[in-house]
Amino acid sequence: MKRTLSFLAIATLAAVVPASATMYSVNFTGTVYQVQGSTGQSVGSTVSGHFDLNGATGNFADFTIAGKSVATGYQSSAVIDPGGFDAIYTAQISPVSAGGTSNNSFILDLSSLGSWPSTDNAFTLLTDANQLSTNLDTVSNPLSSNPSTFNYYTANSNGTNIVSLAADLTSITVTATPEPTTVALFGCSLLGIGFFARRRRA
Repeated sequence: MKRTLSFLAIATLAAVVPASATMYSVNFTGTVYQVQGSTGQSVGSTVSGHFDLNGATGNFADFTIAGKSVATGYQSSAVIDPGGFDAIYTAQISPVSAGGTSNNSFILDLSSLGSWPSTDNAFTLLTDANQLSTNLDTVSNPLSSNPSTFNYYTANSNGTNIVSLAADLTSITVTATPEPTTVALFGCSLLGIGFFARRRRA
C-alpha cells in the first residue's frame, strides 16, 4: 500500500509541473528607420533589443530596446493576431489603466511572409526554427511586404517629452530554458522515483 501511495505522490508531483513553464530569452537586432526625441540613435543605426518572457505566465521579466528599458509596473502580452500574420510581444505602461505619470510601450512584431501556422502560438513560435528561418518577413527579404519591426515609445501621460525609436528587424535568436522551479520539482520527482525503485529492490 505504501508503495502505491509513493508512486501516486510522485505522479501527482510530476503532473503539477506545467509543460509551458519555460523562460524564453530573446535577442534581436535591427536598423533604425524612425526616431523622435533624444534617443541617442539616428536613422540607419544598428540597434539591439532583448527580453525574457515567462511561457507559463505570459509576463516579461524585462524588455530593453536600444539601451532603453520599460519601467516597472508594466502590463504584458504575447499574441498572434487573429489573421495569423503577426506575432506581437508587448510590455506597456498606460496612465489610463495604471494611474501613472508616464506612457511607455516596448514592442517586437514578428511578421510572416504568408501566415504563421495554426499549430504555433506566440510562445512556441519563438522556438520554431523552421518558421523563423523560412517564413519570417524581414526588410532584407526580396519577398517582403510587411517587414518585422520593433520599437519603443516613452512619454509623459499628457503626451509631452516623447522619446521613440522604430527599427526594421534584421536578426533574432532565442534560447528557451525550463524555469528553476520546474527543474527543482522535476529533480524531486526523479529522487522520489529512485527511492521507490530502491525500496522495491530491497
